[in-house]
Amino acid sequence: MIDKQALIRRQVATASKLSLDELKEKFLELYGFAPRMVNAETLRHRIAYRLQEIQFGGLPPAAVQFLDDLADGDSLANLGKQHARKYVATRGTRYIREWRGTTYEVIVQSARCFEFNGRTYKSLSAIASEITGTHWNGKRFFGVD
Repeated sequence: MIDKQALIRRQVATASKLSLDELKEKFLELYGFAPRMVNAETLRHRIAYRLQEIQFGGLPPAAVQFLDDLADGDSLANLGKQHARKYVATRGTRYIREWRGTTYEVIVQSARCFEFNGRTYKSLSAIASEITGTHWNGKRFFGVD
């Protein structure tokens, strides 16, 4: 009788010694398409997973169906375009952004006037730069572009 676990361990050990080009060839052999990633360690993990899947079987059909149904309703899973919030420059509108563990709030005073930390700014970009220390598109930083 074949010891499937020992066989997989040998195959994974062999894959750990392959060059990047050899890993790409092995990936193509196992998956039937060329890999898009070029990270050797990621390829090794994907190859090890596929070897185990072939030897021991994949997910049960019910689990595959559940995941497919779950993904059908998720625009990110289907690479759908995510719509940003509409940019509204109505007086009193608040834009809130968390950055590196701190929450920041900007209040719209008018189309070209924003309040942040008790000071007024002419643009969201100026505020984003103040927060991050680097140049940012202000609308993008606050998720309103």
